[in-house]
This record gives sequence, structure tokens and C-alpha cells, in this order.
Amino acid sequence: MSGGAHCTLPIVDSMEPRDDAARRKTLRTLIELAEGSSPSDCWDDARAEDLLRSQSTPDEVRELGMSEEMIARVFRESGVGGRESENRQPTTDNRFTIRVSARFEAAHFLREYRGISEPLHGHSYKVEADLAARAGGVDSDAIAIDFVSARRKLEALAKRLDYGCINDVPPFDEINPSAENIAQWFARQLGDAVAGEDAVVQAVTIWEGPVNSVTFRP
Repeated sequence: MSGGAHCTLPIVDSMEPRDDAARRKTLRTLIELAEGSSPSDCWDDARAEDLLRSQSTPDEVRELGMSEEMIARVFRESGVGGRESENRQPTTDNRFTIRVSARFEAAHFLREYRGISEPLHGHSYKVEADLAARAGGVDSDAIAIDFVSARRKLEALAKRLDYGCINDVPPFDEINPSAENIAQWFARQLGDAVAGEDAVVQAVTIWEGPVNSVTFRP
């Protein structure tokens, strides 16, 4: 549509009853306005959408050539969607993330730290894991992830490193036990452990003492 057509359209603002041909012509004009916008347009495209939403139906504008994407956009707020909304599965905006944590004491050293091997030293580690249900919502008991089950699985992993030298525990006997690699290891191992509960790991944070931490997001 040209800028002139945009500027003269306000006369149809009321959408008063008229013959079918005129109505269809007006709806086509509104569809063009809603689907194509330009900074030079003097017509507010949102008004075109409002008129289409209040004065027509998805099936009607579909017959006039409106795209399915625009139909979804225009009619989403009103809860009307014609064939598209009938086929759309209900979704939830409630997405929950739970966090569990565990602590372990361990020694390690980096084999290559700025060109040399670190001396063996220890840390009071804390691991935090963020998990969510694969579908994002909650179950019939209004629970996203069982805290108790998730924490036990995380603690079992932490116990594999507790009071030992991380460098001796595979795969850290071959790769450096940096906080980054440890976080990634926890994420993979915990991800496998909770998969049977239809859960996923969203993030794992490893704390080397109270100040320094690193977060890995699968």
C-alpha cells in the first residue's frame, strides 16, 4: 500500500454495515496494512489489527488471503484462532527451575597451568545444579522435580570426588580437573541420572571456595 492509501483509510474506522463487496474490499485493505508496515506510513498498523480482530473472524480473513502467521498474531490475544487454534496444543507459561546443591572436599592440580603443573592443593567445593521437567511445567502433584531425588543423585556424584584427588578419578586422569571441566562432568553425569524422571539439567555451578565459581549450561 502507498502512503496515500494509508492516510485515507481512517474513513473505514467505524466498519459500519455495508454491502459484502465493500466489506471484503475494506478487510483486504486492513489486511494489507496489518501485514506491511513502513516508517513512512501515517496509519497506525495496530489500529488495522484491532479492527480486524473486532470486526472479522480468522476464517473470513483466511479466505481473503491473510497469512496463517498474521492470523495467529492478530487473533491470539482474543483467544480466537480458527483452524489453527483448534489444532494448537495447550501450553503453559509456568516454567519452573529447581536448584539442589552438594558439597565435597577434594584435592587437585592442573597439569598445565600457564605452562607448568600446579602443586597439589585442596578446595572446599560446592556444586549447584539447576533442573527442570522436560516439558517445563509441573506434574499432577504440582511438582516440577522431586528435590529429594535430585539432591540424592547430586550428592552421590559429589561423593565420588569427596576426600580424594580429583586427578585420580576418570576422566580427570586424562583431562585437567579445572572448575570448568568439573562443572561439565557433573552436568553430563547428573543429566544421565535424572533422564529417567523426564528431567533435564539446565545449569551446573562449581564453587572453588566462597568466592570463585564457574557455571556450565548444557
